[in-house]
Amino acid sequence: MKTITSTKKLSVFFFFFFVIIASNNLYSQIRLVEVNPSTDRVIIKNFGSTMVDISNYWFCSLFGYDQLSALTVVNGSLNLVGSATVTISGSSVNLLRDSDADLGLYTTNSNFGLASNMIDFMQWGDAGNGRESVANTAGIWTAGDFLTGSGPFVYTGNGNENGVSFWTTGTLSVADAFLNTAVSIYPNPTDTDLNIKKLQNIELNKAAIFDITGRLVSTSNLAQTSSEKAIPLSHLSKGIYIIKITDKQGGSISKKFIKI
Repeated sequence: MKTITSTKKLSVFFFFFFVIIASNNLYSQIRLVEVNPSTDRVIIKNFGSTMVDISNYWFCSLFGYDQLSALTVVNGSLNLVGSATVTISGSSVNLLRDSDADLGLYTTNSNFGLASNMIDFMQWGDAGNGRESVANTAGIWTAGDFLTGSGPFVYTGNGNENGVSFWTTGTLSVADAFLNTAVSIYPNPTDTDLNIKKLQNIELNKAAIFDITGRLVSTSNLAQTSSEKAIPLSHLSKGIYIIKITDKQGGSISKKFIKI
């Protein structure tokens, strides 16, 4: 009888454990992908395949807070399906001071100082804004990092990549924006190959790799890529590189990766 009771307790434990893991994976799908202080608009993307209702999520900017459901949906839906984006504007976003500010995205308003409640963050114009320390604890942002310029600020990562290195200043063209969502690179960092994976049906052209000084170090033909292609990196020294990927529709994107 004791053995049965212990087994039941163990089963309940693992059930709730996997529920928690699944919930965290849902949260990690949702990312800020564009922040425009001059127009007070923010674009959020679901990088996963499962629909997520983000209406109860919250923005925090310079310690000002608003629930997403209280803001204006300019384009898209807060019932965010896989690979979709939603553009939001409203009172909280009006706190996006042009000169310097931060923006944190939270799943709840229960405690804005708790790192586990924050799922994304970025800041510009200066360091130490708002909830930078919370983002640092959450592993989303490195304290002291910030973007420069007036924006808009665009996320160039694959959804799993964090930090200032995966943000750029300036608006992506329509072709570039599509390519940015249609292609991912992994693993990053890597010690052998860098894989380019097509997430959507698109005709790729080529990939060029540059070192941190901007010197071209290698090129690869991507024209016959069906789903993904491995780019050998054995000839490269350890360090930071930029890979520029182009497609046959005129789009181009640049992503940073680390060779270890």
